[in-house]
Amino acid sequence: MTPSVLVVARTGERWGVSAGRELLALADSEAEAQHLAESAAEILRKSGGRARVLVAGEPRSFKSDDDD
Repeated sequence: MTPSVLVVARTGERWGVSAGRELLALADSEAEAQHLAESAAEILRKSGGRARVLVAGEPRSFKSDDDD
């Protein structure tokens, strides 16, 4: 069985949990989204699957405001 990768990442003003390109759930905070993802991964593992949770870092710009 292919392992499932549940990704926690910012989605607009909220945090999302996705698998592949499919958004599965939204939460108001990163901690809530990570809890949802961990719970889903545990359920998948208990049913015989393999799953892991990946928390995506927020995109950052290293461009200075003075670089315009």
